[in-house]
Amino acid sequence: MDFQLTEEQKRLQQHCQELAADFATRSADHDRDATHPTENYTRLREEGFYELNIPKEWGGSGVGLLGHTLAFEALAQGCPSTALAFNMHASVLMPLMESSEVTTDTKRRVAELVVDKRKLIAGNFSEAGTTSLMGERPLTARARRVNGEYSITGRKMFASMLEAATIAWCSLVPKQRPPPRPGSCSSCRGLPTAGA
Repeated sequence: MDFQLTEEQKRLQQHCQELAADFATRSADHDRDATHPTENYTRLREEGFYELNIPKEWGGSGVGLLGHTLAFEALAQGCPSTALAFNMHASVLMPLMESSEVTTDTKRRVAELVVDKRKLIAGNFSEAGTTSLMGERPLTARARRVNGEYSITGRKMFASMLEAATIAWCSLVPKQRPPPRPGSCSSCRGLPTAGA
């Protein structure tokens, strides 16, 4: 087995180390003041990192899990909070773009939002009294269609980088027909989903 990094992976790692050096100049201030590093998310957008985990066939960088790991490890050296929170954007995108249950039209729409429109997606999965592990607990949050949109009821307890995100992705169960496992829908954005 070959454990050597490719030249592309090395360039990605180097780029992330350079970003980390910039993030480090503000990291302690954000920690001390309990503020969000929104300027770091802006920098990630400017550098094309929102599309990091969108496959190449959808216009993204398509770095895969190893590239993702290398990038976030390097970014965390400058600002662990940025790397951890921004990881939630990628952790929403990777499973969605790889799922056989998500339609081609939905994948195309998500790729357009992230690659072309440069939208940051916050994951909002956790509920009071449950874990955040997908498929490991019953969801209580429900979604139902009302006049072509979704009405969402329930309580979520945690979302990363919500202050900077333009889309909040929630795990929900369709009210009219609960599936055997959670479906997802994009809060207030009308994205079609598997199971919804």
